[in-house]
Amino acid sequence: MTGVPDPLPQLDHDVTVLVTTRSDRHAEVARLVSVARDAFGRGVDVRAVSYVADASPIDPFGRRLPWAVQEPVDGLGSAINAGVAGGVGRTLVVVDTSVSVEVPTLAALAAAGTVAQARVLMPDGTFRSGARLLRPGALPWSDDRADAVTDGDTVFAADQPVLSVPGAALVPAPSLPDERMTLTAWSRAVADVHGGPVRVVGEASRWVEAGRTVDAATVDTFAAWRDREPEGGAVVAGPALPPWGARPVAPTPRVTGHDAEHLTWSLKIAAPAGPEGDGWGDVHFAAELAGALERLGQRVRIDRRDAHVRDDDAADDVTLVIRGLDRVPPNPASVNLLWVISHPDDVADTELRSFDAVFAAGPVWAADAAARAGVPVRTLLQATDPAVFHPGTRRADDVDTGRVVFVGSTRGTARPVVSDAVALGADLRVHGPGWDGVVPSALLGAAALSRAEVARAYASARLVLNDHWPDMAAGGFVSNRVFDVLATGGVVVTDPVAGLSDVLDVPTLAVARSRDELAALLDPARPWPSVAERSAVASRIAAEHSFDARAAVLLAAARARLLRRS
Repeated sequence: MTGVPDPLPQLDHDVTVLVTTRSDRHAEVARLVSVARDAFGRGVDVRAVSYVADASPIDPFGRRLPWAVQEPVDGLGSAINAGVAGGVGRTLVVVDTSVSVEVPTLAALAAAGTVAQARVLMPDGTFRSGARLLRPGALPWSDDRADAVTDGDTVFAADQPVLSVPGAALVPAPSLPDERMTLTAWSRAVADVHGGPVRVVGEASRWVEAGRTVDAATVDTFAAWRDREPEGGAVVAGPALPPWGARPVAPTPRVTGHDAEHLTWSLKIAAPAGPEGDGWGDVHFAAELAGALERLGQRVRIDRRDAHVRDDDAADDVTLVIRGLDRVPPNPASVNLLWVISHPDDVADTELRSFDAVFAAGPVWAADAAARAGVPVRTLLQATDPAVFHPGTRRADDVDTGRVVFVGSTRGTARPVVSDAVALGADLRVHGPGWDGVVPSALLGAAALSRAEVARAYASARLVLNDHWPDMAAGGFVSNRVFDVLATGGVVVTDPVAGLSDVLDVPTLAVARSRDELAALLDPARPWPSVAERSAVASRIAAEHSFDARAAVLLAAARARLLRRS
């Protein structure tokens, strides 16, 4: 990116005209230089800068043209910065060689006194009339209706390369791969410095427009506007633009008389559709949370990976992304909540900034992420469903009664807590897929268990083993398996988790920091709390860490955000 000097020299000219051109369109520069001189006189300060876009070839630099630099720069943003580096007059007018513009429009832009853009007629008969920020977290949308914007109207920002800005308010332009976002971000930043509106002034036409390119830097740019109020109107979401999840929007009327008591929720999870995803923990987690929300009078649907973006998702009042493996784009038509429950190292600051409210099941990570991203991240631990996991599931004659139990898959990697228990000769029973050949056959349990069978195993076992992914342990993300075991009145032994004792200090939870500590905890002679004490812990877990408790927090957050938007 070509920057600008600080401070930028202020020239004693009324107008500076900057002609930008893609490197294979140098032949069009003379045309716009001529229009600029007709508009402002032969002595006008006019200069040209060439830029490379989409690996465009490079035309010769004509000697009679007012080149600011004699080589192309990288992208439109860098072209703007290179063109103004020597200073500008009281008003800077920028026009690209892809635009056809006449003297009256150039003069009107120069006289606007604030950031301004011409209304641009496209080859298909639609207009580009500047960017309108309809919903934070969605791509700004250009109004392309023929009668939508008239001369003098205000918009969020300029997004076409035929615009003017006050010279005293100039800031460097970003060099993003998306042309329209480069112009939107730059003109909005200038308008914020200047303090005036962005107006639509005059008309021009454009014979070609660069395609949209959305990358992480582009998403990060518009995510910074998440706290700005929309410029009006509800929206319906368009298709996602992978891989970053940015979504274009189109205007649509929304039903008034919103019922804040009975909201429509969409819970987005990473599990794939069909039998392949049926066994994922996300599916059970979402189903139990959905039940809790429904008990609060909410309408809930669960969208797996193939339904993260739907044609009818404008009807959703609340989108809750239960963040596991997949990054899910916010829905521009709804309130957007993010609940990070696993794989926190995959969550970027950009993602956090694009949601209306963010929760995380790891308090250590939540605090670090909030400080890093500059947005609030509230702690919301994982949970259990006491209707499934409760002391009444215990069976004295169960196959797991009195044994050490582990329930889970191999996850395609070593699980040290299981390997250590095997090495220590524990009376272990392992349920879940993938363990055949990994542990001795005498220790194998069922390859799959129903939720009720899992609850019975937890309640009947002498103790249950648990472990965490390293990034989850470091961030304080307590596995929902811990809550499930405790809710049944069971005993759980886990690996170390940052801040665990601050959120769960109960006698039926123990931490093994080494194989020696695990050996002591696995000793059949080690005393554990009585049945009555375990039941007391289970009651506490059911009251404080149920999905009903979590649903109440999420519902309050959604209603608060809806009130802010009303």
